Amino acid sequence: MLKSHVQVAPFKEHPITDHSITEPNGFDVIAFTQAQASDFIVSDKFSLEQYCTCLLHRLFLLDKSDIKPFIQYQCELLAEPFIWLNKFEKLIDINRDIFTTKEQNIKIEKALVIIELIRQEIQSNKFNPSAQYSFDKVQKKIKEYPSTEEKLSYLMEAKTKYLQNKPQLINPNEVPFNEKIDLEIVLLKDQDKLSKKRLKTFTATENKSPLGPLKKSPQSPDKFKINTNLNQFVDIFFQLIHEKKVDGKPYLEASPNELAEMIATWFKDKEGKEISIDTIKTILKPSRYEKRPKGNARFNLP
Repeated sequence: MLKSHVQVAPFKEHPITDHSITEPNGFDVIAFTQAQASDFIVSDKFSLEQYCTCLLHRLFLLDKSDIKPFIQYQCELLAEPFIWLNKFEKLIDINRDIFTTKEQNIKIEKALVIIELIRQEIQSNKFNPSAQYSFDKVQKKIKEYPSTEEKLSYLMEAKTKYLQNKPQLINPNEVPFNEKIDLEIVLLKDQDKLSKKRLKTFTATENKSPLGPLKKSPQSPDKFKINTNLNQFVDIFFQLIHEKKVDGKPYLEASPNELAEMIATWFKDKEGKEISIDTIKTILKPSRYEKRPKGNARFNLP
């Protein structure tokens, strides 16, 4: 949508959503091409250039009626919305020459009006800061953290920030924000205890039970990679159980199902991918000779 390079404004806060982790809504600023980093991290640091580009891109995708709620939504995510609004205005001003369509310029002018209105609300204390304490947003945010410790840390920071800047007006019909945080913390801790208990029980059971011939222990190495075609490799086992015999018995006494499970458990194909058990079973069927290698492509066992 933007045909020229975007000049960067020095945003101190830049709320974005990593769409590889969390499902974004229509107002979230996200990467919009595969070439962009979904977490906006480029060369180990946050890319302001990508943020500015994606912020403008998101603005231009909106209907004109959504511009005000979009900017309000961004402000609700910020610690200092007034400063962010100033940077957003600067971003628009320094990039006016790349807004080439009539629709873009209409949306830009409306955005500038909304920016000024919200700044006036902030200065006159009419802007409602309680909107930033959305528990739905908190629940969405904690999904981005991989560990329980990181989730708990974020929740405690959110609670502390709320208590230090408690809104004057609180809906008496709702559970207070800090109490919802406390309930979420209790839930996470209980879930973590259950998870550790299950792991402990599983580990104890595994230690008591001998491993079956086809099972991998936690200390087992990663799967071994096959560097030849799968049908050539599986055909070796076909020969061992069907064609090669000693004293009338096959070289290897095993059922096709057992071999298929063993190969799928311990090996990966030449591309490093998982091997389908059904594919192995098909190659091992005597009637499916067309699936096995022919002539010089076959490993001939002595």
